[in-house]
Amino acid sequence: MTIFIHCLAAFFGCLGFSFIFRVFKNMHFAFIGSGLGALGYFIYVCLDFTNNVYLQTFIGMLVVALLSEMFARILKAPATIFIVIGCFPLVPGSGIYNTMFYAVQGYDILFISSLLQTLGISMSIALGILISSTSLQVYKRIKNHEFEKSE
Repeated sequence: MTIFIHCLAAFFGCLGFSFIFRVFKNMHFAFIGSGLGALGYFIYVCLDFTNNVYLQTFIGMLVVALLSEMFARILKAPATIFIVIGCFPLVPGSGIYNTMFYAVQGYDILFISSLLQTLGISMSIALGILISSTSLQVYKRIKNHEFEKSE
């Protein structure tokens, strides 16, 4: 039950975040992006048994980015709309806050530890987006036979 409440909170958090980007002009984009964010967070929570926050974030973001690309093709909209809204629950906000807090307070070891973890999570998010968009570009080129034949 708590997972459902967390996913619902992620959905409404993404929905509120979509108003910052003025997606409310196309409310179905905001709802789809928010649904993707809730799904990404659900995957993140379901992979908790791995005890690897980087893998959890990567797989959650990979699913969000792949579905964002799919909805972008279907709705003829930029994938960025769905990706930015959908990645909101996976962004390490507390890690960023703690990193700055430890830096200001002068806790060097905690600062370095928190910084490395936050950068790792951020790289997992970026890698998920990179792999999804690159794989779809490669698939599109193979499908359209836009490659050179080597002799």
